[in-house]
Amino acid sequence: MLGVTSINRCEACEAFHGQWARRVGLRLDDLSAEEAAAYAFGQGIAVAGPEDPQPPTHLRARHRRELLAVSILMELATLSGNRFLGPRAQGSGLQVGDVRTARLLDAAMRAADRVGLRDVRSRVAGGARGDTLEIGIGTGSNLGVYPAGAAVQGVDISASALTVAAERAQRSDREVALFRGDAAALPFADSSFDTVVATFVLCSVGDVAGSLREARRVLRPGGTIRLLEHARSRHRAVGLLQQRAAPAWARLSGGCRLDHDVRRAVRDAGLTVVGERTRAGGLLVEMVAA
Repeated sequence: MLGVTSINRCEACEAFHGQWARRVGLRLDDLSAEEAAAYAFGQGIAVAGPEDPQPPTHLRARHRRELLAVSILMELATLSGNRFLGPRAQGSGLQVGDVRTARLLDAAMRAADRVGLRDVRSRVAGGARGDTLEIGIGTGSNLGVYPAGAAVQGVDISASALTVAAERAQRSDREVALFRGDAAALPFADSSFDTVVATFVLCSVGDVAGSLREARRVLRPGGTIRLLEHARSRHRAVGLLQQRAAPAWARLSGGCRLDHDVRRAVRDAGLTVVGERTRAGGLLVEMVAA
């Protein structure tokens, strides 16, 4: 983050990241070899974007994964704070820039996929079976990894994102039924699906508990809910950074919870976790619940 800030020269970021560095005892004039390599990697991201620079090979594998995870978060923050979106259309509740914003976020997801996120999607969405509902389908980033036998339906609150998802489905020749709706009030009957999938959804919905209850309601007996979420890291320094950044991130990203406790939310909804896997120092959580 400090490496990116050194290139971008954002005063707010410089103040926040500088304060955090001082709290953890990090000094730019006295970096270790690994810290200097991470700093240079951040500068490379600021110049070329997250898909081009690769973390230094001599760093520990976990350190490399953490750097890639942070680079993805920073790219999303940059897109969320983009100042060049269009003005409001007269007489419309939507913004002219809404579809443009959806395409920008879709581009960020594609960049994340190139640095390893697609493999994670393949495990989560690729494990769907039978009649499948994806809540918060967004721009359809998971459509390319669903198994051939899954009959997919998707629901999302954003009409603009669904427009991009429909375009993707058409290009991939994938049949998918798309609906606009709220995850906390799904327009489907009880016990309609064998699998419910949600990737990076619970962090931003207004009613997490209600959304999980609805997912449970539409799930058939013996079915599974497959989740991919970012969560508060179990590493103390990273978790503290997430906690400190959470209010600002929520304002930039439209309410996304940077440090939410996905495990507790799943348990509180009366679901049982039957499989879990973490990545990037606990920043990403894959979960299967029943």
